[in-house]
Amino acid sequence: MSVVYAVAQSNNGRVANTCNLSEDWVGYSTRYGDSVGDFSPLSCFTVTEVKQIGRVLGLPEKFIEKPPIDGLCGKTDEDNLGFTYAALDKYIREGIEPPAEIKTKIDTMHKNNLFKLKFMPCFAYDANK
Repeated sequence: MSVVYAVAQSNNGRVANTCNLSEDWVGYSTRYGDSVGDFSPLSCFTVTEVKQIGRVLGLPEKFIEKPPIDGLCGKTDEDNLGFTYAALDKYIREGIEPPAEIKTKIDTMHKNNLFKLKFMPCFAYDANK
């Protein structure tokens, strides 16, 4: 990200956080990596919704339906997560629960990764004390 920010600064640009709601929900993002940016155009949209936006914009289907992959281990995001984004998105948006084992996994991941979505804790100075 240091390089990305250096390039952005050199070109009077800004860095986009490319995470979406589905990834953020289960913490499938890298702190100070893909979750960093000056603006976050997709953070309130699920993967399903991002795909719909791609279709409305007329993007080629090969990009819209390309399996998401972190580029590190050779497995897709869904292989690593153990569930599909479609199931996760239905759970997030519609409350449709996946099988109990997957629901437990999603709920645990969500709870364990909420810290990634909060501001960094800091010392709260009180001048009156």
